[in-house]
Amino acid sequence: MGIVSTTRTIFYCMSAVLVTGTLGFTLNAYFLKILRDEVKALEREIASLRSDLAAEKKSSGSSNKDGEIREEEVEKVREEEEDDDEEFHIALESIPSQSSLSAVLQADISCTDSRCERDLLEICRSIDERHDVLKVTEQGCEQSLDQLRQLNSSRPNTPQIMWRLVRMMFEEAKHNARAGLDSKTQLVEALDIARSAVDMGEQNSKCHLWYAILLGDTCKYDDTKAKLTKGMEFDKHVRISLQLDPHNSTALHLLGRYCYEVAGIKWWEAKIAAKLFGSVPQSTYDEALKHFLAADELNSEWVENTLFIVKCLVALGREKEARVWIARIKDPEKELASQVEELRNKL
Repeated sequence: MGIVSTTRTIFYCMSAVLVTGTLGFTLNAYFLKILRDEVKALEREIASLRSDLAAEKKSSGSSNKDGEIREEEVEKVREEEEDDDEEFHIALESIPSQSSLSAVLQADISCTDSRCERDLLEICRSIDERHDVLKVTEQGCEQSLDQLRQLNSSRPNTPQIMWRLVRMMFEEAKHNARAGLDSKTQLVEALDIARSAVDMGEQNSKCHLWYAILLGDTCKYDDTKAKLTKGMEFDKHVRISLQLDPHNSTALHLLGRYCYEVAGIKWWEAKIAAKLFGSVPQSTYDEALKHFLAADELNSEWVENTLFIVKCLVALGREKEARVWIARIKDPEKELASQVEELRNKL
């Protein structure tokens, strides 16, 4: 099994770096005992899971019924674990990386911070206007980020400034990624600031929204259990953002993306994940479609949102409706063109 192989690999790596001598052998034996116990525990979990799967197979009747695990499917999971450790988690890891949402984060010039002081409101509006231009020109990002850092230092613990700083850090991280540069350090820093912004501005919808966005973008750096935790935290804060501002199509789309990815997890994958890591999120394509349609009512020109409406309809077997929706997509962004073409050919 891939899980056991992974544990053994960890053990070999740890053994290789242990110092020689009495202390080294003592530590080696100590870690050997711990890891052997871990391996035994994992093997017991796997044996229990196999028993559950066998019982499910027996109770499901005919081998052609939906929901039954065929032996080749179980074997496929094993092979995928061994060949690519990330493949098992791909549905969860892709919840949703904001860099895949094209350039659509709506302009925040209609600021939700209207109850703040007049001078701060003017500052925020100026920041949003510059950011709106930057999204089009993709120039001046570093200068704007420096200005926001200075502003955040001069007015600490101000949530209206903090989430805008997070937004700009995210924009620069996207630029760095497109240039082939590492953006992990900046995204992790932005996540910390976003978390503090939520603490400072519990009633600010954008603080919750941007915290969720950074949770989604940084989960690619985490192990499986952390990804599951972040996924559920993502869902929580997007929903809070929507409670505070129900007319935000970005938040509605993000919630739809979350539901869409979770709905795509096969039941036996969820069973394995639940067995190893505890509870896993649940959703359906119907729920995802509901959120995408709500986002469309607020922003019908959003090509990527329309694309996911089509994907949901296809997943639900509603191809006739899917053809109507995909016909609305006339000039998709370069990043989306191949997906649109693939769906058109399928329909």
